Amino acid sequence: MPHVYGNKPETILYKSPNGKKSINHVLLGTWLEVIDSNDEWLEVKTAGRGPGGWVRRSDVVETPALKIFFVDVGQGDGAIIESPNGRMLIDGGPSKNFHAFMRHLYGPTIKREGTVHFDAVVVSHPDMDHFNGLTNVLKDQNFTFGTIYHNGILRYYKNTPEGAEFDLGNITVDDQGQSYLTDTVSTLKQVEDRINTGSLMSQFKHFWVAVLQAKQQGRLRTARRLSSRDDYVPGFEPRSGQSRLVAKVLGPVPTKTSGAFRYITFADPHSYPSKSPSSSHTRNGHSVVLRLEFGAHSFLFGGDLNIPAQQHLISHYGSNHPFQVDVAKACHHGSSDFDINYIKKVNPHVNVFSSGDNKSFDHPMADALGAIGKYTKGDFPLLFSTEIARANSSSGTHYGLINARSNGTVLVMAQMKEQHNRADIWDSYTVPWKGYFVDH
Repeated sequence: MPHVYGNKPETILYKSPNGKKSINHVLLGTWLEVIDSNDEWLEVKTAGRGPGGWVRRSDVVETPALKIFFVDVGQGDGAIIESPNGRMLIDGGPSKNFHAFMRHLYGPTIKREGTVHFDAVVVSHPDMDHFNGLTNVLKDQNFTFGTIYHNGILRYYKNTPEGAEFDLGNITVDDQGQSYLTDTVSTLKQVEDRINTGSLMSQFKHFWVAVLQAKQQGRLRTARRLSSRDDYVPGFEPRSGQSRLVAKVLGPVPTKTSGAFRYITFADPHSYPSKSPSSSHTRNGHSVVLRLEFGAHSFLFGGDLNIPAQQHLISHYGSNHPFQVDVAKACHHGSSDFDINYIKKVNPHVNVFSSGDNKSFDHPMADALGAIGKYTKGDFPLLFSTEIARANSSSGTHYGLINARSNGTVLVMAQMKEQHNRADIWDSYTVPWKGYFVDH
């Protein structure tokens, strides 16, 4: 038994094997190295995250849990997912914060093993606050990757042939006046060909150059488009009799189930009644949308979905919609650009807002907070925010981090307390949450 995992919402480590003085609380699923034992107790070390100590055998298991880290990347999205069947990244924020947190999180593993592997990296859509922070991650020699997944939409300079008509590429219009984005890519070779034209927007080009370099160095297998045609993220399909993470692909939804890809273009609701294609609404609206399932629990990652996109998905899936989950990452950082019927259909126990201090956006917006809170389940709905979880002290900024942990039966949401100089640093909630004074 070289290592075990905490199996309580907060697994308590004690100074000695008598359960009298606690010295550390670790969340469900936390890796613990066993260094000694007796009949009822194990002496364990943490991976550099607080002191080790003695833990009851009954409070740990030998099987890993699901861990989701909603990282405070500032104004953007970035999540790290660890499961028994692999690791996944979903977006990486706009700057170095995501990479810095990954170096912090995986520092002990890198020291012990040399490299850390991620089976899937999902870029929900080509906005800088989702992809740009992944560039440094891809350049880091201590990280290796399976497949980079994207929605197939590229970003061009408008004064180039590819971006002359629309900065996402060429569009076509049918007899009813509906326009479609047809200029998309699926393979890494197609992306490389577009890089060589010199017309990709600079930050987006730098990201894809880092992808190509990682492949050339043997640290990345490939990159490809992901859409509802795929059904599941490869490697994260359902399999009977196994405790594993399942990643269902809900979007983007192309206009046909086979053949050449074509995406409907979305208009900016602010321009109504104009139906002129909006670049931002089209690339955001066709975000990769994932429904993650682990045991009895489910999670929704919707990128930057907006009103027309949410309506498009509701229309596509009809009454058998797959959107209701336990935990939802709020779309577009809590923008006002949401469809209330979509919010009602998601109806989770927990919502997580990933936002920063960029006052040109003011995310999360007051109406989004109110509507999402109203349609979050329970008498004590849980709303988490990476921005609110952030704290400042004399030693600097302590970035907000929201944790989701599941062993398939128990689901825990947690964030760090602002005061870290005690054994219990976690503000944690079992889901569904029945109220602090009920559960304690």
